Order: sequence, then structure tokens, then C-alpha cells
Amino acid sequence: MILKGWLKEAEKKIYSLDAELIACFVLKFNDRVDLVLHGEEDFDLKKADELVEKRASGVPLAYLIGEKEFFGRKFKVNKNVLIPRPETEDIILSTLSIVETDNLKSPTILDVGTGSGCIPITLKLELPSAKIFGSDVSKAALKVAEENAKTLKADIKFTYSDLLEKFKTLPDIITANLPYVDKSWDWTSDSLKFEPALALYADDGGLKLIKKFLDEVNARKDNKKHYLLIEADTSEHDEIIKYAKNYNFELILKNNFILAFSVYI
Repeated sequence: MILKGWLKEAEKKIYSLDAELIACFVLKFNDRVDLVLHGEEDFDLKKADELVEKRASGVPLAYLIGEKEFFGRKFKVNKNVLIPRPETEDIILSTLSIVETDNLKSPTILDVGTGSGCIPITLKLELPSAKIFGSDVSKAALKVAEENAKTLKADIKFTYSDLLEKFKTLPDIITANLPYVDKSWDWTSDSLKFEPALALYADDGGLKLIKKFLDEVNARKDNKKHYLLIEADTSEHDEIIKYAKNYNFELILKNNFILAFSVYI
């Protein structure tokens, strides 16, 4: 089928950008400009038709093409990991700000619930002198994270761990994008049904794991200063801040979905 005509038909079912990215993926084009350059050519687009139908049914584009951009880099994704989201980039910006403000030369950083590895890998590439770790309770997710680290040449050690279970001491900074969605919320996107429930949902109004994480941080007393950066829905922030105050964790930054605490225990 003529590519230009195919795009016109596909755009009747899905967003034009999604159609263009599917075409680029199937045809192995490096850039969407190629769609214009080859628009009058005839291609076998049966595979692209299949992907359009799946996208029209709600399957996230990232799962169909197997990758998602995060902080300017492409990360492999599949059904075993959450799709990296733009709001999570704020955890990178917030961490970089803390490192600069506190003049941390070679910080140790742990990302808990690492999923695709987009947070620790990005931090390693932005902070080459940092020693960075990632952990997850999903072995399938860790496999994806390891592949991304290898592809992007980021030297990171990944560990299978339920929150801080395998970590007896705390690093300088801990980032955590843990499950925080309450299943009772009626305003979430339908696309969530395609993503791993293990990485999305938590009891106690979505806060069970975040509270457990704060409990575990407090239990590792070492008379040193640490920073915690947590992603959560803004509707949950007040309760998280209140819970953290029980341990005298000091809120130092709010950046959209991100809360940052200074911890001295």
C-alpha cells in the first residue's frame, strides 16, 4: 500500500503521531522525515495494520514498539515494567538539584522499585561519578533494567529486593517511584489495565508501600544525613508528609508529583 494513503487511513482510528511512529517502527525508519521522503512508495504494511488495531483497542504505543523516551534517551519497555512517564523526569531534576545544592561530589544513590531502570540509569549518565544501585521485587522487571543499562552503557548494580530488605545501610539518596494507585480511583486512564498491577496498585488508599518504605528508612538508624525522593499522586502528598513527620523527616522540596525529604536518623 502507498505509505501516504496508509497514514491517512490509520489516522481515522488512532492519533496521527501514533500512526507515524508505528509506520517508522515497522519500516525501520530512523526519523519521521522518512515518512515524507517515502510517502509515495508502496510498502507491505500488514504488520502496521495489526499494531494500529491494537493501539485502537487501548494497548499503549510504547508496548507496541517496545520503547519509550525518558529524559532524552530511549528505554526498552515491555509488559513487565511500567511505561516511563514525563512526570517522573522531575525525580531526576530534583535529585540533580539536591546533589548540586548540597555539593555531593560522589553520592551513593539507590532507586527502589526501579522497573525499566529509567531513573537510576538516567542519574548515572547525568552523574558519572555517582555510585548507583537499583532494586525491584520483580525479577522480570530487573531483566529489562539490566538490558537498558547495558544498551545505554550505565554501570549500575541491580538487586532483587522487597523495598529495603537487602539493604542494611542507607545510601546518600534514595529515589522511589513505588506503586501508589488506589484501585478505587475512577479517574485513572484505561491504559493502566495493560501495565503490571504489581507496579501500580497499593492498598491503604495507595499508600501502603510508601508508608512501609518510610518505616524501613527510619529503622536503619546511622546518625547520617540522607535524602528521600518519592513520587506519588498530588492528592496523596499531605498524608505522606504527615506520616513522614512522625519520623521527623523534613520536607525540603515539592516538584509536581515529587516529594523530597531530608532525613537524619
